[in-house]
Amino acid sequence: MGCWYTMLKLHGGKLIVLTIVIFGLFLSACSSNEHQSDMSEEAGEMMVSDDVGYAGVASRGATTEKEMVNEAPASDESYNVDTSERMVIYHANLSLEVNDYHQSEADIQKRVNELGGFVIESSIYRAGEQQIHGNLVVKVPQKEFHAFINEMESNSVKVHERFVSGNDVTEEYVDLDSRIRSKRVVEKRLLAFMEEATNTEDLLKISADLAKVQEEIEQILGRMDYLEKNVEFSTVTIHLQENKVSVPSIQGSEELNTWEKSKSLFMASINNTIALFSGVVVLLIGLSPVFIPIVIIVLVVVYKLRKKRKNTETL
Repeated sequence: MGCWYTMLKLHGGKLIVLTIVIFGLFLSACSSNEHQSDMSEEAGEMMVSDDVGYAGVASRGATTEKEMVNEAPASDESYNVDTSERMVIYHANLSLEVNDYHQSEADIQKRVNELGGFVIESSIYRAGEQQIHGNLVVKVPQKEFHAFINEMESNSVKVHERFVSGNDVTEEYVDLDSRIRSKRVVEKRLLAFMEEATNTEDLLKISADLAKVQEEIEQILGRMDYLEKNVEFSTVTIHLQENKVSVPSIQGSEELNTWEKSKSLFMASINNTIALFSGVVVLLIGLSPVFIPIVIIVLVVVYKLRKKRKNTETL
């Protein structure tokens, strides 16, 4: 007993010090955990406040477009696209030679109307005296596209060029369909938010977001409508060329007018002769002050020369 008492007395101070150190470390760890817990709670509150875009409708939860789409119920309106048939926009360019341009143009327009199509553009121009050229741009139903091209070629004198191309827009249309469904979900949620808005600031912000989404919806719908119409009606550009040589017919007696033309030429000759004499008379009268002295001088010189010549012959 004495030995144990002595040992406890010797190591008692060390045990007290060790106990104090362990207790201090324990308090420090607890304080650190509590501080980290407080920071986590503050960070969580900041994330929640960032996610909530409209304070007056915070109970609705998600406000971003992605979250709205993800939270959409399965019963929302769907725009499923049937991709079993490819959506292809066809274009064709034909260069044809015909005997009669105007008749061929009329026949083409009539045929297009019969097929339920329509003419987009029509132009005509001349190259020289005999050649007539022109262009027609028409829209025909896609189901009649190839048959229409073959018919135009068979009705022409010669086919100078034929070019057919197709643009597959199926993937683009499917992508637009997916985007429009997403935008519809966002529009629906924003309309719900607007009904629950409790202050002016939220109402203005929701209205701005709604207007932006609706504008995007209109743009997507416009593009989809453009693709649908161009798939339904194919475009055909036809260049027509006429090389018809005009042979003039023999003119009849009425067209020749021989007697009338003869009288006209005779009268023209008389008028020209009279005009010539008239001009000479006018010239002589007008230049008489010059001509008369010259004539007198010439006569005097001639007279003296003849007289001198006679005198010489007499001697």
